[in-house]
Amino acid sequence: MKTRKVLLCVVLCMCLIVSGFSFAFADNNVKTTYMQQTVEQLGERLDGEKMFDYLSYVYLGWRTTGGSWQNRVIDTFVLDQLVDSGYKNAGKGSIDSNNKSANDKSSAVDDDYAWVTYFNDVGSLTWDPEYAKLELSGGGDFEGKEDLFNRINVESAAFNPTTDTYLDYYGVDSIDDMWKWITKKDGNGNRVNVLNGEEAKLNDRVHLAWNSSFTDPAGTKPEDAEGVSGEIVYIGTTNGTTCSEIADTSTLQGKVLITDSSLRNAFTLANKVGAVAVASKASLSSYSVPKDENGNIIHPFEESARYASGASLSLTQNSNIVEWQLSTDQYNALLEVLDKAKEPVIAKNIAIGKVYAMNDEAQGGKGQAIALAEIKGSTKPDERIFLCAHVQEPGSNDNATGVAALLGMATEIKKMIDDGTLERPERTITFMWGDEMSMARLYMSSHKAEKEGIVSVLNLDMVGEDPAKTGRSMRIEKTPDPSAVFNYTLDTLPWEDGKGYDETFKDTSGEFVRLPDSHTLWGAGSIDGLFQEGFFLNDLYMYAAQNVIEHHDSEFGVDVCPYEGGSDHSRFLEQGIPALLTWHFTDYTYHTSVDTLAMSSAQEMEDVGITSMAAGLLMANATDENEDIAVEMMAEVQKAAFERFAKEQQNTLNHQIYAKNNGGDYETALANEKEVLKAWHDWYQEALLSVENSLLESPSAEYKEIRATYQLELELRYDQAVKFAEEMIKAEPAHTDVIKVPAKEATAEADGNIEYYYCKYCGKYYADEACTKEITLADTVVKFVPDEEEPAVPGDKTDGTQNPPKTGDNSGIAAFIIMLIAAATAAGGFAIKRRREQ
Repeated sequence: MKTRKVLLCVVLCMCLIVSGFSFAFADNNVKTTYMQQTVEQLGERLDGEKMFDYLSYVYLGWRTTGGSWQNRVIDTFVLDQLVDSGYKNAGKGSIDSNNKSANDKSSAVDDDYAWVTYFNDVGSLTWDPEYAKLELSGGGDFEGKEDLFNRINVESAAFNPTTDTYLDYYGVDSIDDMWKWITKKDGNGNRVNVLNGEEAKLNDRVHLAWNSSFTDPAGTKPEDAEGVSGEIVYIGTTNGTTCSEIADTSTLQGKVLITDSSLRNAFTLANKVGAVAVASKASLSSYSVPKDENGNIIHPFEESARYASGASLSLTQNSNIVEWQLSTDQYNALLEVLDKAKEPVIAKNIAIGKVYAMNDEAQGGKGQAIALAEIKGSTKPDERIFLCAHVQEPGSNDNATGVAALLGMATEIKKMIDDGTLERPERTITFMWGDEMSMARLYMSSHKAEKEGIVSVLNLDMVGEDPAKTGRSMRIEKTPDPSAVFNYTLDTLPWEDGKGYDETFKDTSGEFVRLPDSHTLWGAGSIDGLFQEGFFLNDLYMYAAQNVIEHHDSEFGVDVCPYEGGSDHSRFLEQGIPALLTWHFTDYTYHTSVDTLAMSSAQEMEDVGITSMAAGLLMANATDENEDIAVEMMAEVQKAAFERFAKEQQNTLNHQIYAKNNGGDYETALANEKEVLKAWHDWYQEALLSVENSLLESPSAEYKEIRATYQLELELRYDQAVKFAEEMIKAEPAHTDVIKVPAKEATAEADGNIEYYYCKYCGKYYADEACTKEITLADTVVKFVPDEEEPAVPGDKTDGTQNPPKTGDNSGIAAFIIMLIAAATAAGGFAIKRRREQ
């Protein structure tokens, strides 16, 4: 038996070295994988339309940190849905951020609980708006005045549905009435007030800059508000002290300032000179205003205003200077008004609301709230798979879709377990809603023991965008891997020239750029101090997504980006806990007034929900007793590792081009390639081990044998990649290991081929041994032609790309490998062990 194993290893090694791939011998009785089964089960039950209903409720108001509507969403709406689905209500409790509240059921094992905790020692300031209005008057008579004023004027009461101001403005008796209005459907199932654009008007609220000063106290009726009024003046740019268009800034007292600079600078100047309001579109990002081929902004993005702050709340709370975020259309209309007006144009500015300490009970403060729900693990209740979604923000995609998708997952998974559709998971699954960045920190500071049992975290943020409308498919921001360390490329916008690098793969800074992983326009984030060991999570999540595509929705699109940070996954990574983010970015609606329900998709939320829940369930159920699940997960890691080395092999080819055309420093280029290849090798070797280290207590001998085989295959593939780099990164790439493929006559049963040569290093085909005449694989094919017919001209079957030789591509050398195996079999034979049924 040992002899056979050694012989098998020799043959496998020869195959890997020659061809760069490993065989996967398929079982004739292929069984449904655990992942496919899970995706199909979830696909029957998780409902994107139900998630969209949840989304619509959350979107009704602006969820400001610690504010009335955010608290209502967390402590009432989310909790009510969880309880209605079967979780036992553990109520609401209050405690400091270092302890668990009395109602916390993290340690309970008798049932599945849902509860809310307020951390009452969090006393940071809360901004709680109710109403805002910008209204123009004056200017004398001029052509187009009414239309221009209408384009500029803003009025919104869509901040806080818990107030009388909100209910009175929309003419409803209750929040539930407003929810019924926004979810109303016609006979064909279409959401009436989404299709007609009425819901989009709710997000006009973001024209009032986040943390703007208020002119009138909370509870003031809009018709009774005094507001502040002043003449509109265009000041150009400002540094906070001077401005480009007005030499004597003392003349700006009592004025409303329109600027091309940030609201922060404008507020500073206004505060200095006594102006009453400021307005700008400067915070709009390039990706917020997509353009057509003629450079024109695509509708409705000319009406997009940025959701962003101006001056800090510590400054604005004691002021009444109103700050406005303008759309491009508003800005253009304002300049046209100022150009045409025959008299001063006056703007009335009203902002009603209040600022208070988050834990000030007299003002309605409750502290920082989080909602938790747990499906208790049957055998490992102290080990947790963690899923979370942040609540605050004003828009739909960011992150009402994450709140709603997670709620749809948590409620339906509970029902599935209770009705017997789904077995209770082995590990506990924890769902959490709260304020971004804060909720993760608060959970870990108050749940120190539970933190130690977290296996990994899935963070759902901006998960429900309609890709066709927003410009971005779902994206996995990976737990840190080497793509976050080395110089991988950056997203570019469709209407901008170029790709961020030239034809020699030189980026704008002159450095070699790696593909295909692409950072979003959020930009790369530091991974110093974060968890960055090789881990299975990235590849497991992609595996889940691919199964959703194959078995649920073939239109679902999935991409990846390196780690960048900026959401709760970062907080967990800081504590050494593997975590990834699922989101849609770089997109057109991020932090803008155009982030509305119309830009969201029930199908997308459903697809992301199934993907996330399926990945979570595999992690929750992979144990010693369910070792096949761990084998399935590890197989995906190994597959992904080989795919990664194929991508890096293309990067090696690209690096040779870069070096040749940018100074000829092949030595540095080769050193960099080896560094990158070593980093991926080490990361994936750790990732293969991470499955058993995280999920299994006592892996079987069979499991260890499979893992050892994968590790050997990875080692050989890495060696091949290094040798490939050594051969290719030269002034003239070498062809030092060329395989001659003998000519074979075509028959009626099988195609033949001409004599040709295959270079294992460059992965290309040649007509001559010196490798001077490159040909395609299709060029080598000889078709069988009966005597009475003319020979057919071979067709080019290539895809027209410059794909590198892939580790699973046996074209051109399959016969050679089969001969090796046949020779080995004749010499004594060997047994090919099938992988475990999955």
